[in-house]
Amino acid sequence: MTFPPIAQSAEKLEAEFDRITDVDDLHRQVIELVEGLLRREADQLQCRQTLAAIDHFFVPKSTADLTELRRFCKQVARLSMEKRPSRADLPLESAAPPASAERTAPMADQAIPLPFPTRHDSFAELLAAALSYRIRHVTTFFHRRNGAVRRQDLPPFLLSPDFDDQFEAVIAGHIAPVMMANPRFVGSFEHARPWKRVNTEEFWTIVAEGDGLEERLLSTWRDAWNGMKPRRDEKSGRLIAPAGLTQIRAALAPGETPTYTLPKVGNDMINLFARLLSDLRGELDAKWSVLVDLHAQEFERRWVQDRPRQGAMMDAVTALFPSLPGRLGEFVALLCHFNMQGIDTTFLREVEKASAGTVFLAAFLADQTVTGAPAKAV
Repeated sequence: MTFPPIAQSAEKLEAEFDRITDVDDLHRQVIELVEGLLRREADQLQCRQTLAAIDHFFVPKSTADLTELRRFCKQVARLSMEKRPSRADLPLESAAPPASAERTAPMADQAIPLPFPTRHDSFAELLAAALSYRIRHVTTFFHRRNGAVRRQDLPPFLLSPDFDDQFEAVIAGHIAPVMMANPRFVGSFEHARPWKRVNTEEFWTIVAEGDGLEERLLSTWRDAWNGMKPRRDEKSGRLIAPAGLTQIRAALAPGETPTYTLPKVGNDMINLFARLLSDLRGELDAKWSVLVDLHAQEFERRWVQDRPRQGAMMDAVTALFPSLPGRLGEFVALLCHFNMQGIDTTFLREVEKASAGTVFLAAFLADQTVTGAPAKAV
């Protein structure tokens, strides 16, 4: 099968998918389409994530699932076409007009697409995947990048897709097994329904509609993380790290060529990890939209309307700290630094002074002070 040019309508691509009657052929064609759409260097992270999601989705499928598979492929095609950063292949008439000398282009916000739902053969596998699926709705928010802003500092862990992959492995290898070892939790979930036909998105719908299921799951998740916290030895007074925490620290540590910074995993980090399962993506996107508008009005010369009072951006960033759980507001402030001109370390230090106290923002700024010069990203 030969797909029409990328610039043509999604409807024509969907019609091509509808003509395929073989699962393997459908699998192969959607992979070829994604690789063709996301072929540039700037697209490679999204390409790898999308291909992995496709493979996960197709694994348990048979010819009987063709309708569902076609629907999935159409969704993949549309998202890939919408999110592809480069528009070089579009016809000239559809390209945006060039910016005038008086006005510059707005901030190019390259957000990472949300994960695709997947199915799994056992409840244990589904649980681990569903936990990561929900968490990636939060963590991918922090992976957005503005190509016009280039910082030399290594990003904090939550801003790195590489950390995301490591954290998913920790969930599958350490946290989900602890949850599965809780007989009351497993008794409430595992035998409640045939989970094999449920994907990771449907899992959360079922949990939300179940009588007390969501709170039981969240409570078991929090207990698993709390069990990883260091304990003070009564005799020596020293903090002792459980074996599981030692293994998690090793699993999350940056490699020999680091792509992110990571403080020592202790109570603050564990509290943050436990809050990542919250359904916060909508709230984060709404707050980011406000910050983007305020930044444009206060920092970008292209805006001609009345400007807000000086310091409005700083007030908005500082207000995030008490309003978001697990100190996620500090990472939104750091995300501004990596995406917005003018939100430099001087701005962040003023934010730190104006706040009631920070942990992760303070650690990031302390690292800049100690090194004397920002670390170079790889």
